Amino acid sequence: MDTKRIYRESRGSNYTGYNRASSRRKRSVHVKKLFVGIFSLFMILGLSAFYGSGLVSAHDSAHDNVKDDPVRCKYYKSIQIHSGDTLWNIAEEYITEDYESVNAYITEVKKINKLSSDQIQDSQYLTVPYYDYR
Repeated sequence: MDTKRIYRESRGSNYTGYNRASSRRKRSVHVKKLFVGIFSLFMILGLSAFYGSGLVSAHDSAHDNVKDDPVRCKYYKSIQIHSGDTLWNIAEEYITEDYESVNAYITEVKKINKLSSDQIQDSQYLTVPYYDYR
């Protein structure tokens, strides 16, 4: 007789019962793992939704503050020079408190327009900077 067969026969009906109990245990462990996995997935989704909504709320409130606070922007304007205009007169007309001095403003106007001297001509166009709120 085959030794495996003898072993099975000697165990009798308990052998098949052992297989059923083992199958139930495996199934029970599998169901528990499945439950833990699904529970973990729902927890992750729930926490993501909770913290995600908090981030959106924080972003919205920060965005609202930006709407309330006016923003100063730098703009440029092209002007035509008329007889008798000087860089000093133009600076006094367009300068804002954002510049340290009239000389600083004139220096920037000269740099923007690539002027090497303070001389400007009648009918010439200059680009001048100025700051204003949006």
